[in-house]
Amino acid sequence: MNIKTVLAVIIIFLISTILFITFTSFNTDSYGDIFIEQIRIADSESTLIDFDNETLIQIGKDVCTSSNLWIDEQSSIQAIYNLLKEYNFEIEENNRIIPILRFQSTYELCPENISVLEGLFSIEK
Repeated sequence: MNIKTVLAVIIIFLISTILFITFTSFNTDSYGDIFIEQIRIADSESTLIDFDNETLIQIGKDVCTSSNLWIDEQSSIQAIYNLLKEYNFEIEENNRIIPILRFQSTYELCPENISVLEGLFSIEK
């Protein structure tokens, strides 16, 4: 390879790197932004309207932490229900926001626990 080819490759690499860094700096989502957006959309009954975004993110983190208590679907719902009671939030155990919180918290805030969520719904043979 001659010097012009090497120089061209280096310049293309540098321009690509600069463009990548510029693009990612403009495309910044704060931790939990998508979680909040999805929870607010899914909360059609305005069940969580009294919670500010920071509290909702904390609830989502606590839902992630409670995943070690999830043995089956019902135990996950019970764990999240108890968690919401700790936040002085009174809802019925069969409120549709509980499974939504379970899914969105896991998917958006702690994707490393997706296997736990999937395990709740796997059919044991």
